[in-house]
Amino acid sequence: MSGVSSLARACDLTLFGDPIARARSYFPITTAKHWGPYGDGYKSLRIMDRTCQAPGCWAQAASSFAAYCRSHRTALRRHGAVDQKAITQAQLKPYLNLVKVRIAKNPDNQAWQTLDNRWRVLVQQAQDIIAHFESGKAGNKYELMAAREVVKLAPEVSPRDVVEVVGAMIMMRIMEPRCFKSDEALWMQLARRVRGLTDLHVGECWDHTRQRLRRRYRELSPKAALWLGHWLATALGIAGQGLAKAEQAERDSRANESRELKEALSKLV
Repeated sequence: MSGVSSLARACDLTLFGDPIARARSYFPITTAKHWGPYGDGYKSLRIMDRTCQAPGCWAQAASSFAAYCRSHRTALRRHGAVDQKAITQAQLKPYLNLVKVRIAKNPDNQAWQTLDNRWRVLVQQAQDIIAHFESGKAGNKYELMAAREVVKLAPEVSPRDVVEVVGAMIMMRIMEPRCFKSDEALWMQLARRVRGLTDLHVGECWDHTRQRLRRRYRELSPKAALWLGHWLATALGIAGQGLAKAEQAERDSRANESRELKEALSKLV
């Protein structure tokens, strides 16, 4: 009996103190006020203090289950990465001009017609996905949302416009890799820039502060945007790779020519 009682005492957790109290000492619960945009919503919930997991950010997490603060969580949803910034038209314009100049230099190249046809094939595949769902068969709802976006864009934009934008984005990815934090961020920005070719996804509302109309961009679901961006990169991304290679070769040629000229001038007597 003495052996059994000693074993029971060894397994008795109360010998080491109250386990609930020990857990609370490891994970303290605060009753401090957390003022947010909607008032003191956290005071009565007694949530644990959590900080944002984004590098260099010490802001409070958006909720007791969130990994990031409100701003970084919004950036992740809209742009594909917590530290990704939106690629604006002004940032893309230099690369878009390079693409147009290259196309103008090679107007009879078969590559442009092939890329235009790839966009048409992508539209046909999107229509097939929609028909598959409408027949009652199961599938991924985000894939369906992306397919509907492609079909919605098809009559509003020309294939060449889509090819130019995707080519410019991939050129930017290759020549300025720091502009994109991840592949997911690239896909999200691809979807945003291609959708920005039309005003189908832009609404207007009255700004009472500024007393004027303001344009609002309707966001696509993040997972659907990833589907759309991945399709665009897969179907048309090869154009950007070829254009970036040609542009880099031209720049290297100009640099070599300039270096040879300087060397020749330095030998003058």
